[in-house]
Amino acid sequence: MKLVKMSITAMVTALLAGCAGSMVVPTQEHASVLNNAEQAKQALLQAVSCCKSFNDFSYASLPEGDTLLVVDGKQPSFQFEEGMSYFAAYRLPVNTGNLAISIASQVSKTVMVPKVIMLDSQFKVTRVLGESVFSYQPAHLLDNDRIEGRVFVDRSMPGNADSETYMIIYAPADELSTSTTILHPSKAFARANGTVEPDIKDPVIPHSPWGLVQIKVKDMAKGSGLEAVFKPEYADKVAMSQGQQAAGVVTTTAVAAATTTKVAAKPAPAMLSETEAFYQSQIEKAVNAGDIDKAMQLVSEAERAGSSKAKAVFVDAVKRSQK
Repeated sequence: MKLVKMSITAMVTALLAGCAGSMVVPTQEHASVLNNAEQAKQALLQAVSCCKSFNDFSYASLPEGDTLLVVDGKQPSFQFEEGMSYFAAYRLPVNTGNLAISIASQVSKTVMVPKVIMLDSQFKVTRVLGESVFSYQPAHLLDNDRIEGRVFVDRSMPGNADSETYMIIYAPADELSTSTTILHPSKAFARANGTVEPDIKDPVIPHSPWGLVQIKVKDMAKGSGLEAVFKPEYADKVAMSQGQQAAGVVTTTAVAAATTTKVAAKPAPAMLSETEAFYQSQIEKAVNAGDIDKAMQLVSEAERAGSSKAKAVFVDAVKRSQK
């Protein structure tokens, strides 16, 4: 459900800012999936494991761009380490550069807390990504309330092209007895308008084995040079109940230093020190908040305005955030 009411002006602003190309997740069309956590749990009790191991899964090709995943009783189930869960299994896009994958589980009357297992080409676990990656994000513009995380796949290092080939998304059974507290719509409205927040309790949303998940896949090699710089995420656990061991946590940061010769252009005027300091603080703030896209936009803007330090500040901030 949409938890923040938007004015016509705000909607137009969002569209002009480029949000028109983003998928607006149709939660109302999938109300039966999101309305009743107990019904979903009862269905799960009747589920049986589809397979003996990960290499028996049927992997769908994950395209670049937006994919809407519906997790319900029609999905296959498997006995994961935490217990029985419905899941979706994907083969990652091929012939790409580094991949940035955004996974956002939509909040309505229920929410599915996602967990991700990354596998290499031999179906061996490389990473298991859970609470270190996924967190609640309140509704904003065209985005619903959601539990969202980003997964980065590093294909820049020699020998890494096939290191992570498959991705499994599921709702771990040990999350089903808990809940997520979200921001009340009235509080969100007050924050957006700079007014005093009402003294009202925030809604508590039960976790469900079913859910509606928006997946966005971006080939970072198709963008600017800065998009080759990313923050890797670390595994929560690497030992799986099937006896598989992780091949190693991916901790490499791909900081691509382009050496191409550029056509000489008229340099921008030197930036004032006060303006330089402002951009540096905003870039570091965005990186610390995990908003890499915003940080990269600030770097591009600062460089167009004459900054000579913005890119170095960005790279340093990313490196510090990984420690």
